[in-house]
Amino acid sequence: MMPGRETAARRATVRELSHAAVPAWVQLGHAVIRLPSLWEPDQRTLALPGAVLDAFGFDRGQAVYVFPADGGQRLVVGPLVGIWVTPAMLRSWKRGVRLLSQEVRGAGGIPFFFDLKGVDRAGGRIRGWTWQGGRLRPVTIPLPDVIYNRATFPDPGPRAAARSLRRALWEEDAIPFVNLASGFPKWETYQALRFFADTRPLVPETVRLEAPAELAAFLSRHRLVFVKADGGSHGTEVVRLRAVAGGWWIEGQVGRQRLRSRAADPAQVVEVLSRWIAGGVWVVQQGIQLPRLNGRRWDLRVEVKKDGTGTWTVPLIVVRLGHPATVTTNISRGGTPFELEAFRRRFGPLPALAGLKAKATRVAVRVALALEARFGPLGEIGVDVGLDPQGRPWVFEANAKPQYGPSPRPEQARGLMAYAVQLALHAWAGREGGVNRPHPVASLQTFAGWAG
Repeated sequence: MMPGRETAARRATVRELSHAAVPAWVQLGHAVIRLPSLWEPDQRTLALPGAVLDAFGFDRGQAVYVFPADGGQRLVVGPLVGIWVTPAMLRSWKRGVRLLSQEVRGAGGIPFFFDLKGVDRAGGRIRGWTWQGGRLRPVTIPLPDVIYNRATFPDPGPRAAARSLRRALWEEDAIPFVNLASGFPKWETYQALRFFADTRPLVPETVRLEAPAELAAFLSRHRLVFVKADGGSHGTEVVRLRAVAGGWWIEGQVGRQRLRSRAADPAQVVEVLSRWIAGGVWVVQQGIQLPRLNGRRWDLRVEVKKDGTGTWTVPLIVVRLGHPATVTTNISRGGTPFELEAFRRRFGPLPALAGLKAKATRVAVRVALALEARFGPLGEIGVDVGLDPQGRPWVFEANAKPQYGPSPRPEQARGLMAYAVQLALHAWAGREGGVNRPHPVASLQTFAGWAG
């Protein structure tokens, strides 16, 4: 059981204060504010002024946690759950925004969304949005109790700024994170999985491409090979090298350019690739002959997420039936997704499907444990798993922030949002017990967002 369940916090219902009340110190996130309130522990209700509820994104009647501190002189209320996204996500992902808000509130937290530009650490506040009444509404919120990190930054400038901010929020402000890592570079992922005995047999041979001779030697050992950009995603920056009669067939995508070529020998393969993948970090990975269905290769994306107790679980397994014209099975490259059981119903009891759910779950949980040991606190991982002709599972790569898809389901978020709330409660207990994490709360003067 996660230690957060042992805090003195009590779950209570929030309602609007209907009459005058004595002002008291109320802590929300990293700010302490003096305002009228009425805490009735026997009834497990907390009444706050309507203006406060609106300012901080409370829903009337929602459940929160209340922790009487300093002998009841200060009420710690929340937790505030900051969900770090990008503006593009907010514009295009209303179903996901609504779902995450619903599940945070269901777990007893107060959700809000923010992006890179909204954080004002010096002021102890964040300008963000809350989902209420079927729309996003702007709010200014204190630094939160916990951050669920969903933001990705393909451009180097914002990525570096986000990395610096994430480090400051974690190390200096001592805010717990769900998903501290920004991503899993392929070479570091391979090294992490090779380090542990439980995951070492799961990864195909992989080398970092540093010299042409390395690729030529690799091709002498394997007749199917993938060359991948270390930080590539969505099936881009991937080239497949396949041995055919009379040489090698080269195909894939680098940036927006499609690559299709033939080479007579490994030396010519190196010559062709050198014109396409100059610069950056690339890895070379042993290819696995995947099972086929109607001429299309298929593999698995396994979602592994923590639940409210901090235990890794697998809420979703998706079969990716690859597009015949692409070298990967990625859905973004034309692959067709099926939930595992839907795939079984659609195409029948294929031999490769026997015991696959248990096998994929076991593999994904082992990968999650290994990657968390390498990359720091995580909450969710997307693991790409394929089967060879003998049914042996192989892990090709992992995704630090797996996509929920256009129609996310509650089971994809419920356990993880409960984990975020419990992580914050654990931090409350540590702070009140004198543990350095989280950092002592900011003073009243550092939060200028409340003018009540």
